[in-house]
Amino acid sequence: MMTIRSAKFVTSLDRLRPFPGQGLPEVAMAGKSNVGKSSMINSLLGNSKLARISSEPGKTRLVNFFAVNERLLLVDLPGYGFARAPKTERERWASMIEGYLEGSKHLRRVLHLVDIRHAPTQDDQTMVEYLRHYDIPFTVVATKADKVSRAARGRLIPVICRTLAVQPWEVVPYSSEDGTGREKILEILESEMETEDDSHE
Repeated sequence: MMTIRSAKFVTSLDRLRPFPGQGLPEVAMAGKSNVGKSSMINSLLGNSKLARISSEPGKTRLVNFFAVNERLLLVDLPGYGFARAPKTERERWASMIEGYLEGSKHLRRVLHLVDIRHAPTQDDQTMVEYLRHYDIPFTVVATKADKVSRAARGRLIPVICRTLAVQPWEVVPYSSEDGTGREKILEILESEMETEDDSHE
């Protein structure tokens, strides 16, 4: 399993443009507001202060880049589907997300986060359709897995699979609290780094 030797915040952008450190392979995290992206970044990278966590949805308003082992950029996209945000603000977030997904030449994969306790929303379905349309590889991450029993996971994951038209082995249950799924996600990050290394040979 990959060891996190270094993880640091690189930059926040309101739209995709050149920045120092650009050129590393990128893995982006997408999901609706309050699905646990910031908590997952902190637990995944072993630094509780790396991404700012807020109980208030819609706090990530920019595209945030984090360098992992100086070999990969983990990209935190603004949460979508936050109903209480003004329409203009929601549209701005949507254009930021789309601008990044369409424009990044270094994007290798998207980790698409959904809350394991709830059936994926229409916004979640739209995101998956979008990723398929642009032929962007993705992995569905079912967050907050510690909030349900193992038996409940067995019932809830098929609902996610049916709603998003994915296979059970394409869904990774994840918990920022107890570390469930961390090893699997680190393996995915490592494989995307290795893909980049191979392409330079």
